[in-house]
Amino acid sequence: MTSFKSVRLLVSRLKRSESKLDILINNAGIPVCSNATTEDGLNQTMQVNHFSGFLLTHLLVDLLKKSEGARVIFVTSFLAYFHTLTRRSVKGYKIYNSVFRNFDYANSKFCNIITADMFARKLKQWNITCNSYHPGVVKTGIFKIAEKNLTNLFDIVMYYSTIPLVIKLCGVEPRVTSQGAVQIAIAKEFENVTGSFVGRFLHNVKPRAAYDTKFCEAIWRASEEIVKLKPEERLD
Repeated sequence: MTSFKSVRLLVSRLKRSESKLDILINNAGIPVCSNATTEDGLNQTMQVNHFSGFLLTHLLVDLLKKSEGARVIFVTSFLAYFHTLTRRSVKGYKIYNSVFRNFDYANSKFCNIITADMFARKLKQWNITCNSYHPGVVKTGIFKIAEKNLTNLFDIVMYYSTIPLVIKLCGVEPRVTSQGAVQIAIAKEFENVTGSFVGRFLHNVKPRAAYDTKFCEAIWRASEEIVKLKPEERLD
């Protein structure tokens, strides 16, 4: 997921081996990483958490169309509420690089919500649903990795003043939270649900900026350019 070339290779293999795709759960994610960029010249956190899933879903649309009621899910985070993206900042690559790197993760998770909403509108005509899912605070190794990559005083203070307490009070085991994604993917109650933000808390209460249509479209168009979508791969 740190390589667009690798994402395209994965899709080419899937198209050779599969006749259709019923369920796509975009769950690949990493915390804030080092300052090193990917081979595509991008922020690692943003590429893995947002751009590659954005590209992957576009490239798999043909397989999704062949299913009778395919479902797409983008796994996001409550940290999306703390994103730092603005209309004014949507000007190419720099919109995704925060002054304080701890916000890279929040920005990527906010983009997951925007992406899910946009796909929901664009894929509805083919009976493909798309929703975003916030599983809560999950006790995985992502926090230990994030801790190792803290570099400046602001990030260190922010991390140790909030994360350990949040994990202790609200942390849930992965097996429990994964059931939420599975339910959205297969349960009959979600058969015709699309464009929703499903979460253990704040159900369907999205970050305020997610309701700004022009802002969301700007992020979508910028993402199209960054992942280098071909004209025939874009969705109207």
